[in-house]
Amino acid sequence: MSIEPIFSETHFGSSVPQYLLFFAIVGLGAVIGRSLSYLYRRRLKKRAAATQTRIDDILLESVGRPVVLLGVIGGVALGREVLTPVEPLRSALNASIRIPIIVALAWIAVRLTDGFIETYAAAYADRTESKLDDELVPIVGRITNVAIVTTAAIVVLDSVGYDVTAVIASLGIGGVAVAFASRKTMADVFGGAHILATKPFVVGDTVDIDGTAGTVEEVGLRTTRLRDFDGRVVTLPNAAIAGTEITNLTSEPTRRVKTFIGLPYATTPTEMAAALDLAAETAAGVEGVDPERTDAWFWDYGDASLRIRLEYHIETLDQWKAVRDRVNRDVQAAFDDAGVEMTAPIGRVRLGGGS
Repeated sequence: MSIEPIFSETHFGSSVPQYLLFFAIVGLGAVIGRSLSYLYRRRLKKRAAATQTRIDDILLESVGRPVVLLGVIGGVALGREVLTPVEPLRSALNASIRIPIIVALAWIAVRLTDGFIETYAAAYADRTESKLDDELVPIVGRITNVAIVTTAAIVVLDSVGYDVTAVIASLGIGGVAVAFASRKTMADVFGGAHILATKPFVVGDTVDIDGTAGTVEEVGLRTTRLRDFDGRVVTLPNAAIAGTEITNLTSEPTRRVKTFIGLPYATTPTEMAAALDLAAETAAGVEGVDPERTDAWFWDYGDASLRIRLEYHIETLDQWKAVRDRVNRDVQAAFDDAGVEMTAPIGRVRLGGGS
């Protein structure tokens, strides 16, 4: 049987030799793309690394892998010229060129964006004292990549004949529905953006948020995570944080402590004056306490005692618990040595036997 009829027959408008030539050109395009990628890795990348600027490195890194896909696309575009296709092959060939081009361009754009953000934005964030910048950089990168991919998807839909206007309108209606269904989530996201913009605290700060105190471990778009003084992880929604009072304890140069001491009503004015001086001098002598900002006052008449208010400022914030403990111990010991009696608060429960 002669093979001439087989080669002379046409399928979708083109003969077998035309298809063979087409695939040979496509394969050649893939080889060229692969060779360019190899050339990039061996030659151009080394030259770019030798320059002082980082822009050429980012450009070459972004085009490195997509260049193989671009080689295949070029092969399909050239190989199409040797064919005489009919519908629907003609439309399929045109789509097989347009769609990969859009994908390749989006791929390059994502890699370019990541490269510039990592090289410049991340480097700038590392130089600043604020740690929230470090949290913001990856968020910006993700949002930018989503925008690029979404735009590419819309262009692809338009290239294959879909009504993009109807698609965007449906996305808008769907977005409204999703917004109503997830309005609390959106409130948290906007709360996170508010925290990132106003910077009431940064990662590592010790804060008091509406009575919840701890060290900030992570600031996300939806939640902020603290570790309280008992070592427990507390997760707070950003919407609640944005609408409440925040006390940044780390921003304070010192930490103020106020303590109340009760003395019996039988205490004389002379004894009260001596007790005030003793409490203030004892607290001021503890290491880590600012002696210039330490004092004691006869504060008020309590239900069962005359109350002294002792106030001092702790300079070593990372050891404030130990300093406060030392002050309390020293004041108790000083009062005991001086024979100053302290009263028990109302409602105190006596443990053990005896009346």
